[in-house]
Amino acid sequence: MSMKTIIVTIKPAHLGNIRRGIKKWEIRKTCPKELPFKVLCCESGSGGQIKAEFICDYAEMEHTADVPYMVEEACVSQMEALEYSKDCRVWFWHISDMVDYCSTKGQRIRNISEFGLKRPPQSWQYIHD
Repeated sequence: MSMKTIIVTIKPAHLGNIRRGIKKWEIRKTCPKELPFKVLCCESGSGGQIKAEFICDYAEMEHTADVPYMVEEACVSQMEALEYSKDCRVWFWHISDMVDYCSTKGQRIRNISEFGLKRPPQSWQYIHD
């Protein structure tokens, strides 16, 4: 069985933290059903550029107030996490095996148009890689 691939839209600051290996968790309101999955990271405001990828090898649904270390490792403040979650449980996607297309030899920045998309997804969506 092959691994599913998704594209996420992510803010430049968060993508930079993923590319530098600082951000260990991505917080999202939903999560693909099958783990692990490959995540292609489309930088918001970049015209659809995909600048990195990672594997989500583990995901956990939690209240942000219950896991302050995960919130910290997601590179957001507790207040930002609480505002995003609206006091509901959210998914924490674990980031592993990150590939930075901008600095990894043999890789190149990709574009969402390669996957038949005209605009980046608002959050995330499945694609055929």
